[in-house]
Amino acid sequence: MTDTPEKPQGPGGQRQFSPGALPGMPPGHQLMFFSVVGSVSRAIWALTRLGVADHLADGPREAAGLAEAVGADADALARVLRAASALGVFAQQPDGRFALTPAAELLRSDVPESRHDLVLMYGDDLTWLPYRDILDTLRTGEPAFAKIFGHPYHEHLRADADAAGRVARAVATGHRGDLSYLTSLIDLTPFSRVAELRGDGLFLQALLREHPHCSGTVVADTATLPRDAQAHLLKQVLHELPDAEAVHVLRAVRQAMGDDPERRLFVLERVVGASSPDLAAVVDLDMLLITGGRERTAAQWRDLLTTAGFDLLAAPSRGAWTVFQCRPTQA
Repeated sequence: MTDTPEKPQGPGGQRQFSPGALPGMPPGHQLMFFSVVGSVSRAIWALTRLGVADHLADGPREAAGLAEAVGADADALARVLRAASALGVFAQQPDGRFALTPAAELLRSDVPESRHDLVLMYGDDLTWLPYRDILDTLRTGEPAFAKIFGHPYHEHLRADADAAGRVARAVATGHRGDLSYLTSLIDLTPFSRVAELRGDGLFLQALLREHPHCSGTVVADTATLPRDAQAHLLKQVLHELPDAEAVHVLRAVRQAMGDDPERRLFVLERVVGASSPDLAAVVDLDMLLITGGRERTAAQWRDLLTTAGFDLLAAPSRGAWTVFQCRPTQA
């Protein structure tokens, strides 16, 4: 007998890691997996940066030919692909050739639900380097980003158009596969005009396709919030901000909405503790180290909205994403 769960076999008889096997592993094996997962994520980023998945779109290839196509050393590429194959991201066949798996398909840049740009973002210096100084953040509570790059995150993006573009592409592709689910969380039937603050336009366009009676606009900052909008949208804006800045943004929206009890604010965010696994708790580390914001519990969101002058109209749903539907607080 063995104290480790049997791992599934890859196409070439290679043992592959299954995420479902993790809870059944002995504690020491779990700990070692989490200790090495950073090196694996970096390897997947490098393979994505080289465009390996795009070059496997037509079928399996030997490492030598693939290396020539992507500009890599054949032996090094084979070893990195072998490691990624052990986790099921790619697959090594019995004849030694490498092929795509369903996960690797999403690393292609030309498929509808591609995660290509999102994976590149998580390996980008903007995201990766702050984790190097996580110990300093633990001691001070301050984001490591500003120490490394010389400016806070949003200020840096305003000054670096290339970096801002990389982030925008990652955000756009990250939700592309979830748009129909996200739009199902918001009902715009009672409204004819809606405004989204600091959006990229993709979410609002998807909402308007489902509510063709509505017109909408995306505004870049609180100074240009339209006074005639009957509904306002904030999708993953506030989680990047510390509480004081988030309240400042919410109060600007509250002022633009006036006291009309029929007007609505929809805040779309992750909620800590609302799903399993708790992805929000993990993403919160990015907020801690990079933006200075935070992922919040349902109670923290309620306190934030109340402080800014909003009444929460319904208990937030449990799931990967939550919409807080609010109206201006009534005297």
